[in-house]
Amino acid sequence: MKNLIKNENRSGGGFRTSCLTVLLAIGITSCDSLLEVTDPDIVTPDALNSESGLQTLRAGSLGDLAVAMSGSSAGHGATTGLVVMSGLMSDEYDYSGTFPTRREGDTRILQNTNGDMDRIFGNLHRARGTAELTIDLATEFGGAPDIVSEMQSIAGYVNLIFGETFCAGVPFSKAPADGGDLEFGMPLTTPEMFQAAIGWFDAAIATNSPNSDLTNLALVGKARALLGLGQISEAADEAASVPTDFVYNVEHSSNSLRQENGIYTMTAVRRQFSIADGKGINGLMYRSSMDPRTPWDGGTDFGQDDITLYFNQLKYTSPSDPVVLASGIEARLIEAEAAAQAGDANEVASIHNALRADIGLAAMDFTGMNADELRSAHFAERAFWLYSTGHRHGDLRRLVRVYGQPVSDVFPTGEYFKGGQYASNVTFPVPQSEANNPNYQACLDVNP
Repeated sequence: MKNLIKNENRSGGGFRTSCLTVLLAIGITSCDSLLEVTDPDIVTPDALNSESGLQTLRAGSLGDLAVAMSGSSAGHGATTGLVVMSGLMSDEYDYSGTFPTRREGDTRILQNTNGDMDRIFGNLHRARGTAELTIDLATEFGGAPDIVSEMQSIAGYVNLIFGETFCAGVPFSKAPADGGDLEFGMPLTTPEMFQAAIGWFDAAIATNSPNSDLTNLALVGKARALLGLGQISEAADEAASVPTDFVYNVEHSSNSLRQENGIYTMTAVRRQFSIADGKGINGLMYRSSMDPRTPWDGGTDFGQDDITLYFNQLKYTSPSDPVVLASGIEARLIEAEAAAQAGDANEVASIHNALRADIGLAAMDFTGMNADELRSAHFAERAFWLYSTGHRHGDLRRLVRVYGQPVSDVFPTGEYFKGGQYASNVTFPVPQSEANNPNYQACLDVNP
């Protein structure tokens, strides 16, 4: 597999690359959870107007995306990322810790004051903001198509991820590269977020980067956004040319606590997120299946809360393990979804069994399945392939929004294992901290 581009985020000393630091160092503030402080002697405007300056900004965007997606080992009790929080909202993880903000994710009773979600929201916007700034400065600089294409895709993925996991109503503000006034964003509906993502991915493809893997990154992202819009066959068409061995990773490193993989820290080290098994009656059997795509151990000790029997995921076994953002396997799964929608059992079998054979799994029998049965089998396979990568929450919402399944049929339901009931909410809220945007309206719509 092709391990494309690493997260080159650096921390400490006089050289920091977080979007927050870089944006504020050149006099730009952002409404979307950026703080108004001044740190003028880290990166100067002149230093950014060069290839190395663009690489600095690029590294900041990728670093913030890594923290937003995976979390990190920095902060009190580590920093939670979207992958584990969306895993709680879906059926991937049970919460075995004591932090009330994370338990809100597990029960799906999320407040707009939830600190974990506020940090995830802010880190996503910082990654997007620095990506957009990099694109603007690269355009003025007159070159660097690889950087521009990658950053266009990063902006696209941020829009996409917001559309998949947050409620309708997320604003996208703009910090101009010339240091002008912040352009406050209007709240976007869920379809508008997917459409905005497609616009960024189309731009990334049109940039004609010499690196073809960057085109693949954009193609997978565009196909994923089209799935969100219910344009399933169109999504398959976009994914068709992506080779199966393609992969783009969100990279991590043991160089600093901020760069470490927070999924590993929150599970293996902190024992706060336990791999689930039949969560809420209808969750998938990630442990009992003994599937190599969802490896685990444990069941002999308690989690951080000292009351929940703990089962540790083994997909991420070190703080430097990467997290897949896009891959050729995902491209094949998108094609399989289109085949399932068309009721083509032979094509569904061909795609899934080829992927399974690559890792030594026995072939599945799809003979005689109707379209609904094919879709159910496909989404289960997709869940195992993409376990703990930030896809499952959006997939369950798509089953409701696009395919018309009841929330109670696809999301965990019934009695919560620590008492009470799972709520019916299926989206993350727009944080109250966004209220400094005069266009803020909280959630426009909390439906899937």
